[in-house]
Amino acid sequence: MNTLEQLVYCSRSTLSPGDEAAAIADIIHVAAFMNARNGITGALTLQDGVFVQFLEGPPGALDILMLHLHFDKRHDDIEIVARDRIERRSFPTWGMMTPDRGQSQALGRLVAQRPADLLAWRGAMTELLAEAA
Repeated sequence: MNTLEQLVYCSRSTLSPGDEAAAIADIIHVAAFMNARNGITGALTLQDGVFVQFLEGPPGALDILMLHLHFDKRHDDIEIVARDRIERRSFPTWGMMTPDRGQSQALGRLVAQRPADLLAWRGAMTELLAEAA
């Protein structure tokens, strides 16, 4: 049996507005390759200077990715806000929203409150993905 987990983290962007587009393009490029190789899917957005990433995959792969993310100088103050075991993926392909299309009042409230409710985070990210499509 394959064990899957979902994990949501928030982190503070250290990017200047002029560096955001190039940095996000780099994140998309690297994540598309590395996450596919490690069985990780999810979605990432930048909301009011805070990265919000929703990840799904094998627990060990998520742990290793989180370890690597702590060394990424594009963000700091990483906080895992929700994590739990799941039956099936909500985001079967890697997704990325850009800052100009990734703003959401619902997500903004979640970022401010940081609840441990995966369902709320999943709903906000699903809504963003639908709007960006």
